[in-house]
Amino acid sequence: MTEKTALDELKADGGDYILVAHNGIARVVQSYFYEMTNDEYASFGIRNCEIREYRF
Repeated sequence: MTEKTALDELKADGGDYILVAHNGIARVVQSYFYEMTNDEYASFGIRNCEIREYRF
């Protein structure tokens, strides 16, 4: 059985959410929504105050 992540719980709950995170967590969120190679994962980053929108 696969353990549910916080993002899985948000998806199941529905609704709109604002997540504020540092670069490391932003990388994890990006990889949840998009398949990434190890190189893409390692090089992914966001700028200060950057806004990204994800949809389940």
